[in-house]
Amino acid sequence: MTDTTDMAPTTRTRVCAATVAVLGAAGLVVATGPGQARAASAEYPISTCFGLSPNIVDFPYIPRRVIVSDYAGTTYLAVDYTSYWIGVGYDSDARLDWHNPRTGKRGSLTSHNHVRPPYQGVHNFTIPTKTIGTGQVRVTLNTVNRNALWSIPATSCGGTITVR
Repeated sequence: MTDTTDMAPTTRTRVCAATVAVLGAAGLVVATGPGQARAASAEYPISTCFGLSPNIVDFPYIPRRVIVSDYAGTTYLAVDYTSYWIGVGYDSDARLDWHNPRTGKRGSLTSHNHVRPPYQGVHNFTIPTKTIGTGQVRVTLNTVNRNALWSIPATSCGGTITVR
């Protein structure tokens, strides 16, 4: 803190006002946290999607949840699935159909992912919140997994998520 005893009254007032403004802003950042979203991420179960890995000896493709995050007018949806076979992995193409019964809006999002074991794969979907609308939204996931030899579709699955 600056010693204001030797300063002119107007300079002292300015330094004190600046100090109060900086401390007030710092307190605001501590109270609200930097970059906080309107809502934290939430996880929603989906019915069982099941598909063999195109590598056959890999763990099967079984996504079980949709993780929803809302930030700055954008809704982020993530569907994760496991794959542990040591090798080249495989491609996974997903289509997520959505329907908001409250607004009547509907649409489809697509994701292409190449999973490289031993890591899990994640299908990421991004959509403006004003497009999908808020409230409960029904989702249906359809996926086709492929390697260099063949493609294997997974069963269709779905559930209900909440967009805030």
